[in-house]
Amino acid sequence: MCALRSKRRETSSCVLSTTTTTTTTTTADDDDDGSGNKNDDEGGAFNDDDDDDKNEGENESRERFQWPSEIPEWARVSQEDVVTVIVTFAISIGFRTFVAEPRYIPSLSMFPNFDIGDRLIAEKLTYRFSGHGPLVGDVIIFNPPETEKTKTVYNEVFIKRVVALEGDEVEVKQGELFVNGVSRGKELKLEPIKYTFQKYVVPEGDLFVMGDNRNNSFDSHAWGPLPKSRVIGRACAKYWPLKAFGPLPSYAKVSNVVDHANSTINSEKK
Repeated sequence: MCALRSKRRETSSCVLSTTTTTTTTTTADDDDDGSGNKNDDEGGAFNDDDDDDKNEGENESRERFQWPSEIPEWARVSQEDVVTVIVTFAISIGFRTFVAEPRYIPSLSMFPNFDIGDRLIAEKLTYRFSGHGPLVGDVIIFNPPETEKTKTVYNEVFIKRVVALEGDEVEVKQGELFVNGVSRGKELKLEPIKYTFQKYVVPEGDLFVMGDNRNNSFDSHAWGPLPKSRVIGRACAKYWPLKAFGPLPSYAKVSNVVDHANSTINSEKK
């Protein structure tokens, strides 16, 4: 028994000695390697550890919030999705507020040039950067002034045509609109006006707007002049119906009277 124990002890000592020697030899080989492989191996091991730590961090952050089981899979959005939606929404609001916005015709007040359901683009840059406000013939969108007749709709958006500027004298008689004593509106081939409107001088800073469908329009002849500050933008193009797609025709170009009126205003401002 004593001999057997001694033999086992010798064997264990040999195995331990061999293992120790092998480990030492390997370490020595690595230390003696002048090719830089040691540093490369250590660097690779370091990067792998970083990747593992990063993945573990991402997994931990994902596990911090768990969607309730009642929420369907399609409704579970990530943080990136939320940011994308917010940015897109902000850009859309900014574009509508400062550049242009779509509008539709809700009534027959602008018939026959615009029908119910027509879609327009109203741009907001011209009056801001051109150095002049609305001109005669422009189709504009605006909020009407708050008066006794508009107290329930003054926050709504209207669309009408500018027929006179500040200082102009407006009158409706004999079925026609007269501005500064000159008939205006025949070039649009409108039906005769069925009401009268006494001579009125448009105040400074205001506009006089009317619907093309004179007899079915709630406009300046009913509630008074429009302050320029209430103007939102200028209708510049129609995109629906598709057969009418394109820029709006210039009212001024079909009327020498309007051309003359606008050029006079512009020359006075200069």
